[in-house]
Amino acid sequence: HEGSNYTTRRFMVFREKTTVEGRCMYYTEDIGDVCIFLSMSEAFCVKASSGLKPNSIYFIGHGFGIYNLSDATIHHFEAPEGAPTSFKDPYWLPPSCK
Repeated sequence: HEGSNYTTRRFMVFREKTTVEGRCMYYTEDIGDVCIFLSMSEAFCVKASSGLKPNSIYFIGHGFGIYNLSDATIHHFEAPEGAPTSFKDPYWLPPSCK
C-alpha cells in the first residue's frame, strides 16, 4: 500500500479464557504490566520494564507509535526530517534472554 494515507487510530484486544464450556475470547482494555509489540508481520508481548509503558501497544506499520489501552489514547511518533517515512516490511526486534 505504498503511497497510501492509512493511519492507525485504535486497537481492540481480546484474551482467551478457558471455561467449562471450552475456550472463548473476550474483549479487554487491561493487559496489566504487559506491552504488545505489533508490526505488519508479527506480534509479541513482553513485561513492561524501565522505559516501556505498561498496558500499551507499540505499533509500526500504518504509522509508528504507542496506544494506551487504559484511556484509548494514541501517541504517534514523527520521523526526523530527511528520514524515510515508510518502510516495506517494518518489524520490531524481540528482546533476547541471556
